[in-house]
Amino acid sequence: MLLLVMMSIVAFQETPPPAGAPATASVRWSAPPRAETPPKALQDKVSGAATLRCDFTSGSPTACRIIAENPVGYGFGMAALRATRSARAANGLDGLHEFSVAFEVR
Repeated sequence: MLLLVMMSIVAFQETPPPAGAPATASVRWSAPPRAETPPKALQDKVSGAATLRCDFTSGSPTACRIIAENPVGYGFGMAALRATRSARAANGLDGLHEFSVAFEVR
């Protein structure tokens, strides 16, 4: 059986943030995160997503934290964190930004 894994990066938007909260600008990538679907998710044929909050002061996502993952227990958050290691923003972002990484198993 052929499993197609697709990743999409979607900027996470919310209502105006309180002071100190992450900015809501869209993240455009010159080198997008390259995520690998976690083995347990592949085995169980489960799609999911994780939302990360990262500092983009250097143009690359650093000091990233997992904000949410769904469903829990499949490792989507850690897989999204690993995917940011080689990512680079294209639009000169600065400060904290949230974005989601989706994992689709077909």
